[in-house]
Amino acid sequence: MTRTTSILATVALALMAACDDASGPVTQRCADGPSADERAANLEIFEGLQASCEGCHIMGARGYFASIEAFEALVAYNPELITPGAPDASPFVALLEAKGTGPFVQMPPAGPSYAQLVDDGTATLSMTQIRDWVTALGDHAADPNPSSAATRITRLGANDIQRALYQQLGLSDDDFFVPASEYGIPHKSTGQSDEKYPMSSLASYPAPFPNEANPVDRFASLGGGSAVHQKKTDPSISPSFAGSLAQIAQRWCALALDKADNTTLLPSGATVSTGSSDAAAVKTVIRSWYLHFHATVATDDEVDRVFDQLFVPLEAGADPRTAYIGTCSYFIRHPDWVFY
Repeated sequence: MTRTTSILATVALALMAACDDASGPVTQRCADGPSADERAANLEIFEGLQASCEGCHIMGARGYFASIEAFEALVAYNPELITPGAPDASPFVALLEAKGTGPFVQMPPAGPSYAQLVDDGTATLSMTQIRDWVTALGDHAADPNPSSAATRITRLGANDIQRALYQQLGLSDDDFFVPASEYGIPHKSTGQSDEKYPMSSLASYPAPFPNEANPVDRFASLGGGSAVHQKKTDPSISPSFAGSLAQIAQRWCALALDKADNTTLLPSGATVSTGSSDAAAVKTVIRSWYLHFHATVATDDEVDRVFDQLFVPLEAGADPRTAYIGTCSYFIRHPDWVFY
């Protein structure tokens, strides 16, 4: 066992011991999470409210219904919304009963309040059940220490990918869409052509033309969701994500390299016709792409590896332009670009 491993093991044992010491202050204990019985009670409320609330609260800063853990952290044990044991002093209950005193008087914000939905038979979880739940809630202080089980990295979402590629490739909506409208409602249209592999959220404004599904499907394949259309985001690395990103990276790199007066990718004086016969010029481009796409200052060995193992073979099989496209796509599909 190395010294570093030994230290980590000692820290882990100390943390486990601290978890067992329920008498210690919160700052010295692991997160004061719910018991099995408390989780079951919270889950009953979460699932009972889910149908009425998740349409607007399934993602983002107010993604209270993204998961039971989110509901507990952001609602059940959030002192700004719930006072344990006191439903009449809990803003969360007041909102459901249309008695809110903050920016919103009720939830849902428009139409009948939740309490009215219960009275109308539209919602099934009664206010009595919600009030009883708040009355029985325990007080769980938040642990100020970071969770040892928290995710350390995450992949870019569909919106992040689109924004990053537009910026890093020197592209914009104008390279993929033209203005359109339907019954006076503005949309953006591909002109019924999918050759550029356009991508767009259905919730964007202006939204893609209704009869053109490919941009929206492509956005969804990258895990894009929509609160407006009640579709969850998908942060996984699925086969559809990997396949779509590869296609988009290759096609959009080609568009960027061929775009007139676009100096985003190629330094001044460099062109897609500069091949491996001018190795120094190509390596200058590769070095700049390390910094451009990965925010990394590449070593000579890293630049040589991409040049020898990627650029040169691609050029030999086609031409310098194809080699630049493939190399550009490589930087986008790399884990250092996909994850942060």
